[in-house]
Amino acid sequence: VGSTTLDWTITGTSSTFAITNLLGGAALLTPGGSSTVTTVAGTHNGFQFISGYDFWYLCRIQPAAVSSTKTFLFGLQTGTSATSTDGIWFTKPASSTSVNLVSRVGSTSTTLVTGVTTASAATWIDVAFYYNGTDLLVYASDNLIARVSSPTIGSSGTTLTNALLTPVFQMTPTATDTLTIDYVLAAQEMTR
Repeated sequence: VGSTTLDWTITGTSSTFAITNLLGGAALLTPGGSSTVTTVAGTHNGFQFISGYDFWYLCRIQPAAVSSTKTFLFGLQTGTSATSTDGIWFTKPASSTSVNLVSRVGSTSTTLVTGVTTASAATWIDVAFYYNGTDLLVYASDNLIARVSSPTIGSSGTTLTNALLTPVFQMTPTATDTLTIDYVLAAQEMTR
């Protein structure tokens, strides 16, 4: 997680994103109200899927609650708005405890993997994906869960976006729910 709030854009009335106590440090996303959609996104887009080049993403988060219509997502998106047109993220939809991997390209969403893991209240979720330049491998708690073979990159409605991306966390609570972020890593192979 970035070292200062200058590294992040926070949307959601009265919502906060602050460093909190945890060995090694963590960040706490606290929505400003019981139904306030809150998005925290990096202020700079700097990651991109490129065919033939490796790409890594991993994150460890803990939702305070998962019941009812609470939703959250975390991953990568373009820009800092609550409704990005492009990205790839893990999401827990309303009235479900399944964490799924979804891609969004040109405002078209595609579920790549359903049931990557199960979300539980006050329990860590540790997930990752690795694009080896050809296939997308999806992990939960260091276990390979799925392989998306030869996803396409680029044009509207395809599997992976070619937009420049930044880390994002978003939640819509139904009470005074929070989301704790232990770590996030995004990295890619590149040549200059």
